[in-house]
Amino acid sequence: MSFIKSLLKETIVQVAVDTPVNRLFDYIWNHEHLGCEPRRGQIISVEFGKKEMIGVVINEIEKSNFDINKIKRVTDLAPLPLLSEDLMSMAEFASSYYLKSIGEILIPSIPKHWRQKEKWELLIKEKRINKKAKIKVIKESEYQKEIELNKEQTTAVEELERSSKKKKFNCYLLQGVTGSGKTLTYLRWLSKVLEGDQTQVLIMVPEINLTPQLEESIRSAFPELPLIVLHSGLTDRTRADNWAQASKGHARIILGTRMAVMASIPNLCAIVVDEEHDQSYKQQEGVRYSARDLAVWRAKKLEVPILLVSATPSLETWFNAEEKKYKKLSLEQRAAKNAVKPTVDIVDLNLDRKAGNKNAHGFSQHLLNGITKNLENRQQTLIFINRRGYSPVLNCEACVWISDCIKCSAHMVLHRPNNERATLCCHHCGLLKQIPKACPSCGNADLIPSGKGTQKVEEYLTQEFPNAKILRIDADTTRKKGSAEELFGAVHDGQADIIVGTQMITKGHDYQSVSLVGVIDADASLFSQDYRAAERLFAQLMQVTGRAGRSDQSGASRVVVQTRYPTAAPYKYLKLDEVNGFLSELCAERKMVGLPPFSYQALLHAEHRTLSSAIEMLKNAATLSQKSSEWPSGISMSDVVPKTMVRLAGQERAQILLECTNRQTLLKALEIFQEAITSQNTKRKGVGWYIERDPIML
Repeated sequence: MSFIKSLLKETIVQVAVDTPVNRLFDYIWNHEHLGCEPRRGQIISVEFGKKEMIGVVINEIEKSNFDINKIKRVTDLAPLPLLSEDLMSMAEFASSYYLKSIGEILIPSIPKHWRQKEKWELLIKEKRINKKAKIKVIKESEYQKEIELNKEQTTAVEELERSSKKKKFNCYLLQGVTGSGKTLTYLRWLSKVLEGDQTQVLIMVPEINLTPQLEESIRSAFPELPLIVLHSGLTDRTRADNWAQASKGHARIILGTRMAVMASIPNLCAIVVDEEHDQSYKQQEGVRYSARDLAVWRAKKLEVPILLVSATPSLETWFNAEEKKYKKLSLEQRAAKNAVKPTVDIVDLNLDRKAGNKNAHGFSQHLLNGITKNLENRQQTLIFINRRGYSPVLNCEACVWISDCIKCSAHMVLHRPNNERATLCCHHCGLLKQIPKACPSCGNADLIPSGKGTQKVEEYLTQEFPNAKILRIDADTTRKKGSAEELFGAVHDGQADIIVGTQMITKGHDYQSVSLVGVIDADASLFSQDYRAAERLFAQLMQVTGRAGRSDQSGASRVVVQTRYPTAAPYKYLKLDEVNGFLSELCAERKMVGLPPFSYQALLHAEHRTLSSAIEMLKNAATLSQKSSEWPSGISMSDVVPKTMVRLAGQERAQILLECTNRQTLLKALEIFQEAITSQNTKRKGVGWYIERDPIML
């Protein structure tokens, strides 16, 4: 074969490109033109149709089923190493599991600049260093500070080290109370892993704003080791450079959001998924993959340990640990000396109102008294409300008009930015509109904001406590590059007395002077059609509770949670500080009704300008699927129903839910359904559809 190759100088390769057509495409590999033999995992440029596209070599074959004279040639080879074999295998698994072509998995994971052939020559040149850029330098002596681990941390590190030395796959759950030193624990473990020559580790976080603080901790712990960051907030050039450093094996530590699980890391020896319960690990566009689940698969493929970290693990992860599929490591005490768990007060707003407190801004007298006392003691207060903007809706009291979005089944939120004109904004499709001068329905000039968001809370607190320094942290105040780091830096430096924010202030931040946390309007997240609502609320409450009392600077700390439903499970177990108790009760409820983790689910979505077209296509595909002789038994299929938010960005949406107790049986049903809906789609132009496995929202 090699002799024939040397004569012909041409080979047939099968290539994956970013197209929904679930097949590989044959191309001719010209050895003389490309200067090397074809190898699996090479990133190449090919002519696809009338345009040039990036592809990845999957296989080499002896003979094509197509006329050799009609097969196009590979035009160029990217100046990059091969994609690592574990990444290639994971992409093949994801392709079959999520029912997408392997090109749809692999190609979008490659940074934009590496997907543009004309940029390749520029990318191989060294990037100019901005001499004016300020580089934070930490003295070497600061790196050498050894923090002594407590007994629980030491036990966890020793267990993880044993797994690393055996070079064997193990999935660990590190469940620890907030402030128990989970980050320090896994960094101490990784320090042993990184002692090996050229070993690489992957650390994943759910959100971009968590990377700067963790990056600083990692750089302090490993000053001599190259570290790169991967997330969507980077410039295209920086992301391309960082990704290449990981692919070449030069970067020893890769820190990133969910996209980092798709990076090529040739010497990967350990994986950490921090805040593993966070729903941000689930991709909500394109291939709807779970980065956490793919990370577990990748670790198993490589036979390396993976650590899932959380104070409030997802029920699926916790259940796997209880069933001994995962190994559980527990940290039950706070790491900082003199750090004491905060006292949790569940304030019944019904009783508060009966007592005569009719605060229109949703603050109980108990919480207001706590803020006043905190200001007197020169300590920081955190106010958590998981809704940005000024008010969720603008309405007319004279008629029934409310500020609905014309493109979505949602209200437009009133925003009043500082020193800017107030606007109405849809948080789902991004539509912006000016506030009408009068009601569009009846002409009434008095339009009233209803409800509250972070901006309204900030405004009220500014009026109530005029001498306090108040800082608001949400998606609106952190839009500009570097703004999040600046705001959180101000909090850590003590430049704020009261911090108002959404869930981004609750995760992973080590506030040293916060002694009071107030939670308002939490009930808005309690009731939902989604069975995971209570689980998400409990995780949020535990996270925000953990921001108080993290050091002796905060003194005796307190958390005040306001609710009209004080006996609801999330509040009851928060008061008791019982994560396992809450998850046990939740697990029993799920088992009774056969919900995950006791079954597996998939959603079939369809969307069109008219709801009837979307519903009709799903109904016909469902009927056609069930008539198939290969349709498996044991599949539960719901009726076709409109989605909770029926209209999004001008498209009407419907769905079917499939459930089964066996993953492979569900996959078989989905493959049949995919074939049926594909044939239906050729008859109904303009109807979009996709399949989502393991949905986190129904």
